[in-house]
Amino acid sequence: MSKSICDEEQLLDDHVDDHVDEEIKKCFSEENPRSFFMFAGAGSGKTRSLINALSFLDKEKGAVLSANAKQIAVITYTNVACEEISRRLRYKPIFAVSTIHSFLWELVKSYQKDIKEWVIYSLTEEIAKIEDKQSKGRGGIAAEKRLADIKRKKDRLFKLKNVKRFSYNPNGENVGYDSLNHSEVIKMGAEFIATEDTMQKILTGKYPILLIDESQDTKKELIDALFIVYEKHKSTFQVGMFGDTMQRIYTDGKDDLSNCIPEEWEKPEKIMNHRSAIRIVELANTVRGTIDGQRQKARSDASKGTVRLFIALPSSDKEEVERRVAKIMAEETGDASWHNESEYKSLILEHHMAASRFGFNSLYEPLNSSGYFDTSLRDGSISELSFLAKVISPLVIAYQSSNDFEVSRIVRRHSPLLNKKTFAAEREDQTILLQKAENAVQELMTLWENESIPSCLNILKSIKETGLFELDKRVDDILAEFIEGESAKITALRKALEVPFDELERYYSYATDNTQFATHQGVKGLEFPRVMVILDDTEARGFLFSYEKVFGAKEKTDTDKKNEREGKDTSIMRTTRLLYVACTRAQESLAVVAYTNDIEAVSSTAISNNWFVEGEIMSI
Repeated sequence: MSKSICDEEQLLDDHVDDHVDEEIKKCFSEENPRSFFMFAGAGSGKTRSLINALSFLDKEKGAVLSANAKQIAVITYTNVACEEISRRLRYKPIFAVSTIHSFLWELVKSYQKDIKEWVIYSLTEEIAKIEDKQSKGRGGIAAEKRLADIKRKKDRLFKLKNVKRFSYNPNGENVGYDSLNHSEVIKMGAEFIATEDTMQKILTGKYPILLIDESQDTKKELIDALFIVYEKHKSTFQVGMFGDTMQRIYTDGKDDLSNCIPEEWEKPEKIMNHRSAIRIVELANTVRGTIDGQRQKARSDASKGTVRLFIALPSSDKEEVERRVAKIMAEETGDASWHNESEYKSLILEHHMAASRFGFNSLYEPLNSSGYFDTSLRDGSISELSFLAKVISPLVIAYQSSNDFEVSRIVRRHSPLLNKKTFAAEREDQTILLQKAENAVQELMTLWENESIPSCLNILKSIKETGLFELDKRVDDILAEFIEGESAKITALRKALEVPFDELERYYSYATDNTQFATHQGVKGLEFPRVMVILDDTEARGFLFSYEKVFGAKEKTDTDKKNEREGKDTSIMRTTRLLYVACTRAQESLAVVAYTNDIEAVSSTAISNNWFVEGEIMSI
């Protein structure tokens, strides 16, 4: 065979998935519209296919939809993904791109009477269930928590009769009895869609086409509701799902989604991995082989790549172990970037592992333990912390750099002393206002004198005293002394804000993805040239995942065996899927660091599963 023919075959091989986008376009034909589920493994270009489909729809149907005040809805998992998709679509109004929470809230927020009835009914049921548990349960801490929960819910239920309008912020905290929490919006929105004819007509009338990114992790309540709507309105409502069941890593996604897709839907599949080097794709395939047997192909122009498994005792100095791993990877790959922590991504299982390694545990722990800040703690949207990071941190940097222009810009933008309304009302005393603002800045900056690092609480106290910036209403409670019966949120925030300011800055760098650390779950959809995946059950503090079981260092529990017999999801399956997600973030080189007391079991399992060969495994 001639070289030119070989080259042509390789080129065709790299475009083996091109037919998938064409199949999706055919699903939108006027003559035979069809819903679909597109299977797309790691690095297969799922987002590119989504964008291609949307661009095609804009060209073919955009004008007609706009003329009839209709849109194409796109649901994706994170705000970052929403922004990326919207940007690539040039923010065209024909597309309504949103997260699940935002999408559902937009649908239901006008129906305040129905919302109120639903919340009252839901709260009443929750109270009855907890009271039933309380009557049957034992005393102790659990009983005290149940009593507190009952009291809190009853207090809210009593106040609801005066609520005229409920509020909800999809991107942050929701404080107050008249605010809905994230889980309430999901449950209520999905229930309205599934059961209310009016809501179904509104949905299908406004959004005749609905596309769902990361469908395997989309809340199961919403997926079930959309299947109901599809069955009733399939002639006027089209659904397109993009995803990979192997990358389902959250327990609130739809179990066994691929087997729930209606028979008449199209099911195009992508088999090419455009992201990763050959050895990484091979590893991903063998890991996946224990779950569903789906395989991918690396590109013909992909590099060989490097994978290594490092095994260490959990009693080791973990930071030192991980530094040594990076040094070895630099030597093994000839890639000096492994010497620079900012040039590789360290993937840990839970956020508190990053808190410990990156030095913000004293801030993170009280907020995490309270159980009230799950979403906002992860994404950095707790208002007091966000204010300190976004306003005070740049102000300190500008002041200490003698950048008077930047100091002035920050104060003018954020201070009530110099806002346009105040300034306009005090035309004769503007000089006094300017001096007051300058004095307030200088008073605040004294906290950093002589290389001191003030606590976050002392910073808030100074701002409160001078009025330099407007603070959240609950800051007064945070700055007050602890009182019996106060909100657990206030107690947790006060404890967290006792930390030095530089600890808050480290936390916010992590929350906004500006450190080397990220969680296995949080990097889904992302890619990095160099990846270190850290497997450490001793720091995980949970039961949902167990790398020790996956690598044979720990026996299956009776629950695992029971779930296996009943065909249910197990901790081993969940963890294997998570391992697949984490490893497939790597483009060129991958280091897996496993902490275990049974080094031999981990090594032998890795070899017997054909995940690694002996020369790729090192005890450290």
